[in-house]
Amino acid sequence: MIAWLLLLAAAPGAESATKATETLAASCLDHKFETTVRQTGPDGKPRGSKVKICGKPGQSDSDWVGTLKDALDKVTGDSKMSASVKAQLVAALNAEIARLTPTRAPKPEAVAAPAPILAAPALAPPAALAARPETERAPQYSTYTPLPAPKPAATAIVGATPGPPPLPAPRLTFRCTATNAVGADGPCDLLEREMLLTVQADENIPAGTSLRFLRRGDDRAEVALLTLRRGQSQRFPLPARVCQGVSGSRVEIQVVRTANSGPQVVDTRGPFELRC
Repeated sequence: MIAWLLLLAAAPGAESATKATETLAASCLDHKFETTVRQTGPDGKPRGSKVKICGKPGQSDSDWVGTLKDALDKVTGDSKMSASVKAQLVAALNAEIARLTPTRAPKPEAVAAPAPILAAPALAPPAALAARPETERAPQYSTYTPLPAPKPAATAIVGATPGPPPLPAPRLTFRCTATNAVGADGPCDLLEREMLLTVQADENIPAGTSLRFLRRGDDRAEVALLTLRRGQSQRFPLPARVCQGVSGSRVEIQVVRTANSGPQVVDTRGPFELRC
């Protein structure tokens, strides 16, 4: 039988209970488990209670572990025990069971002995080479004078040639007029087939300025602007290649200026919706 002893603070007049406790404690000669649980008394002060489990006389070690496991099951299934006390007892019982349960070391895996490395038989020199006299044999590399160590490469610091300064973007105003409708020029929110584009110079525009039409990044056409003075304008139809092969897309207009080093994109307008 498993005996449970809760050794609480002895109360006056509990002489018979004390004698029973001493008798049961004396019987724990072979196997004994003892722990102290902490709980709060009716007066609100913390107090400790000892819990002791004794095994059967002559019980083996394996049977004693089974006794502790049975006690663990009973503590776990006790619905009347407080959660705090139960948690302390479960932790203490698990620790004791783990201490008494031997752990088996894993068996080492058999390691196959490495196969012996057989040396390859030495190959005899070719007959033609063996028959040649020592003076006619091919020279060995070890007979040459070793090459000198390579010299560090000379690094010349060459200043990077600065590129030409970027050209300023000209001030231009774009206006669009649909040929299939009657009305004044308006902003170029939508580009349509055969639409007229009006470019007004808000400053003097020198020669060498052009407008490049890109349809989703593809260069479709380029229109050269005239030499315009401030306030003058130039009108031209939307290039036919902008609408070629599509019914709708998106178009960007790049402002290109030509310098001594070549053309430079100095401004980009759009993207504009294209309807063909």
